[in-house]
Amino acid sequence: MNTPCQIYFIGAGPGDPGLITVQGQEIIQKADLVLYAGSLVPREVVAGAKAGARVVDSAGLTLAQTHALIMATVHSDGLVARVHTGDPSLYGTIAEQSALLRAEKVNFAIIPGVTSAMATAAKALVSFTVPEKTQSLIITRMSGRTPMPDQESLAALASHQTSMAIYLSAGKTNALVQELRQAGLDEQTTIIVGHKVGHAQEQILRTTLDALEETMATHGFSRQTMFLILPGEKEAPSPSKLYAPFFGHDFRKAKRPPTWSKLAIYAMTTQGLKLARRMTSMAPADLFAPARLATRDVQGFQKLADQVRDNFEHYHGHVFIAATGIVVRCLAPVLHNKSTDPAVVVCDQNGQHVISLLSGHVGGANALAKKLADHLGARAVITTATDTAGRPALDLVVQQAQCVLANPDLLPPINTLLTEGNPVSIYDPHHWLGLDDQEDAWTLVDQEHQAQVRVTSSIQGPGLIVHPPSVVAGIGCRRGCSRHEILQALHQVMEAQALAPASLKLLASVDLKAQEQGLLDAAHYLGLEIAFVERELLATMDVPNPSAMVREKIGVASVCEAAALIMAQKTMPQARLLVPKTIVGPVTIALAGL
Repeated sequence: MNTPCQIYFIGAGPGDPGLITVQGQEIIQKADLVLYAGSLVPREVVAGAKAGARVVDSAGLTLAQTHALIMATVHSDGLVARVHTGDPSLYGTIAEQSALLRAEKVNFAIIPGVTSAMATAAKALVSFTVPEKTQSLIITRMSGRTPMPDQESLAALASHQTSMAIYLSAGKTNALVQELRQAGLDEQTTIIVGHKVGHAQEQILRTTLDALEETMATHGFSRQTMFLILPGEKEAPSPSKLYAPFFGHDFRKAKRPPTWSKLAIYAMTTQGLKLARRMTSMAPADLFAPARLATRDVQGFQKLADQVRDNFEHYHGHVFIAATGIVVRCLAPVLHNKSTDPAVVVCDQNGQHVISLLSGHVGGANALAKKLADHLGARAVITTATDTAGRPALDLVVQQAQCVLANPDLLPPINTLLTEGNPVSIYDPHHWLGLDDQEDAWTLVDQEHQAQVRVTSSIQGPGLIVHPPSVVAGIGCRRGCSRHEILQALHQVMEAQALAPASLKLLASVDLKAQEQGLLDAAHYLGLEIAFVERELLATMDVPNPSAMVREKIGVASVCEAAALIMAQKTMPQARLLVPKTIVGPVTIALAGL
């Protein structure tokens, strides 16, 4: 809505007046002409039109007639709200109407709406995407008076075995079922039928492919019917990794499962299983083998790939006594990135070679391969360029310093320079990486602009960025403040100052808040410790923004600034206040560090 215009095409949603966007409703309330498709859009959707506005049902009008009404309003300097069902961009007539407007050089804008597929899924309480089952949605229709392109036949699209939303096909149920069967869909595939979704006559039915024709015949739906094809519902869904304890992100560190300290060792043969048992005397491990080899201490599997998928994030290292090609094929679907993937090592069943296959540095596969080789009397096969060149690897240096690479995609050219014997310039004023300036692999520089690698808590700037654990967040909050409110405030303050969440090392507050559940939950969510500082100690810290009200309530003039500075200077004597007290709703945040 940045471009001034007099005409707005508005998506009214599926019919429920509550599902039109606020922006769309605001235009309807201001418009001089409200032109709506009354055959599909209930009158209640446009009931908010202002007094004196012309409200016209376009169901019986031609394109030329609606265009004439629109242009008459435009020429009289009026505002037009052209209201369409669902979303204007989907199975609408925007292309024809906009072509006429462009020909007359008239500006227009489109306000999106809730399309029937989304409304039907919401009413049916289903999801189009199911982890590890379906991750795509195809929106299509059956061929009718408007033919479908040959390459978009329903059978061809359905053969992908992913979720589908099928519009404008209520009178073609028999053909719909035939094409779904031709595509190979299981007879028990879940199908949601949504009839007049958002209207008073709404019906939501759950059926299956083998019962769809009977369902439609029984209810007699002939139009305004949506079909959702959901092959992902055939099996129990896998849990989303977003909320899994081992899934970390900017504001939550991964919490490792109990099995993380062990290796997962996979053997495919009897001889391989003997070798696997030898490995367990070197390190704690869980053993996995084909079901025929399962015993009390060996977990059996039907397919190696399925076992790898289930295990991958649960062990710090995976050792395969198998052909490398088989292992690569099993790993391909589960790989995420080199910064978080666990170590993978491959060994032949005779125990002659131990190959570091994946996550050699940060994941520790190179070290694991060497350790296993020493234990078995085998040869470790390491192909990492820096290792074979006898040069240090920066990602390993960063990991050992308990820092975090912000943009690991920029790491390969840095390691290439090291491999080829060229020094890398590094800006690390507080010596987080513990590098020796005499080392020929790098040159420590005093200015950020001179560096190829910068060690900083800032998220801005060029080059490879390394985030050190250098920021302490002091937090004050009202009683009963939720984890969400605290995390939201912390995120807002750090984002405004371009500071990296990865640099957070500790949370701090006053001892009176030691039982404040929101604070405890926030620290747990972030995977950080929280320190509750005694009021007597807080009172000794000079801060730039003392509060008389806080002093009156708890006896000290500052919580967040004082707590942040005290705890930061405890481990970083030169720490300073990076962000002064900032109020975000019921939360106050101050950040201290280097």
